Amino acid sequence: MRLTFLIFLLLGMFAACSKDTSKSNDGAPSEQVLRMTIGAFPGTIDPHQVTDVPGVKVVAALMEGLLVTDYKTFTQKPGVAESWEVLEDGSLFRFTLRDNAKWSNGDPITAEDFVYSWRRILSPALGNQFAMDYYAIKNAGAFHRGELTDFAQVGVTALSERIVEFRLERRDPLFLKRIADVKTAPVQRATVEKFGAIDDPNNAWVRAGNYVGNGPFILKYWELNQIIELEKNPHYWDADKILLQKLLLNPAENESVEERLFRSGQIDIAYGSRVPVDKIARYKAEMPDVFFSQPAYATYFYLFNTRKPPFDNADVRRAFSYAVDKDLLTQHVTKNGEAAAYALSPVSEAYKPPQMPHYNSDLAREYLTKAGYPGGKGFPRVTLTYNTAELHQALAVAIQQMWKKELNVDVALENQEWKVFLNFRQNLQHDIARAGSSSTFADPVDFLDSLRTGHGMNDTGWSNPEFDQLVESSNVAPTEQERYELLYKAEGILLDELPLLPLYYYTYSFLKKPYVKGFEFNMVDQPNFKGVYLDGKAKP
Repeated sequence: MRLTFLIFLLLGMFAACSKDTSKSNDGAPSEQVLRMTIGAFPGTIDPHQVTDVPGVKVVAALMEGLLVTDYKTFTQKPGVAESWEVLEDGSLFRFTLRDNAKWSNGDPITAEDFVYSWRRILSPALGNQFAMDYYAIKNAGAFHRGELTDFAQVGVTALSERIVEFRLERRDPLFLKRIADVKTAPVQRATVEKFGAIDDPNNAWVRAGNYVGNGPFILKYWELNQIIELEKNPHYWDADKILLQKLLLNPAENESVEERLFRSGQIDIAYGSRVPVDKIARYKAEMPDVFFSQPAYATYFYLFNTRKPPFDNADVRRAFSYAVDKDLLTQHVTKNGEAAAYALSPVSEAYKPPQMPHYNSDLAREYLTKAGYPGGKGFPRVTLTYNTAELHQALAVAIQQMWKKELNVDVALENQEWKVFLNFRQNLQHDIARAGSSSTFADPVDFLDSLRTGHGMNDTGWSNPEFDQLVESSNVAPTEQERYELLYKAEGILLDELPLLPLYYYTYSFLKKPYVKGFEFNMVDQPNFKGVYLDGKAKP
């Protein structure tokens, strides 16, 4: 009995020592420490290498580009640049930096920092997946392809310490929108080169203790599969608008784990973009003040590897695509008001994409027969690979059953951890792979660009010269209407050859404690921490 009493006494002492000091005795927050999940563990937090949404969420807290985007209006606003000019009929862009723009170590940010950063973005060895999106810049394509080694000939120039200029070799109506993406944020030369070469994709500058950024927060702690700890950056030019002292970012690949963390009070925002399907109805009915649903400019789809049999055959891809009942999936699997997708690009007032055929089992079987597999006879066993998440698994199981029922083909299922999955998919090791895409500036070209030949985000291996030409021509179209017409034709080719299978348009779902004030959800799932604070007088 004495031993039992001693154990309970010690446990009580440990509990007292480990008390969460970010909460007061009544359960309300007493410090400005925001705890949130971000989905899977980020692949990287290097702004010039990040491709995944969890990574971008972290980078958005650590870095800032010349401009930023208002994700409600999708207009561009000053970031590190306090002003800008568009000259020579849109072929010259000149940005003036703020005189109080600083790195997180207190050093001033200069125009040369941006020149260095664009040299890094376009360096062939770094492997920036979006480099092709910036080929409108004079000689950017030649430098990125290794045809030109002198970066002084690329159209990015420092005119003075505070003025950086971009000269284009062709018109790009979306150039300012591209510049406002956090993936074009600058990096500090001294920091990068202290730990490795400018184009070393494994450079250790991104580790905690090494990372120097220019955004609202500083990286204090980051270890594999553990909480990412960020602290307010006192040198940020707009630090007065940052009311939070700390961010604790918790990776959670599993949405049920994320929901339990929220329900038990261990996080303030479940920001992984997906509440468990079986919990959505209850939150809507019983706790509408903590549940948020946000239609997104984003599409969920499957990728076919067109470099490997049998999906090198367009008829096989058509058969697999037409055999999927997407309306059934959104009604009985996703269950959050998602719309079935019959195009890659979302439908908007400005752009209504062409539509692929709807679910048609007879047509699907016809195409499979045409491909040489009547009734599924002789069809090789293939694998559908997806990253770990309950919804991805539920969708995969449902679609696996549809393919078996309609085509009489066996498809194996395989789930992988997020970072492993990204590499597996990018290296074209898959047969079929789960994917999704969102546009930071809500435009169809942001989706279609990534399917061009050689684009870093084209994880299908598909190539079509006519498609490439139409997308490239859209950039120099004299009017918006003509631009959309060219993109419409390009998307028609995509939906005929089907290197990917659009499934549905995302509707994000989040959970947020009522005491978190000023945090707004948006269509592209990117955070803005300005004006966000915890109201210590409120109960969770």
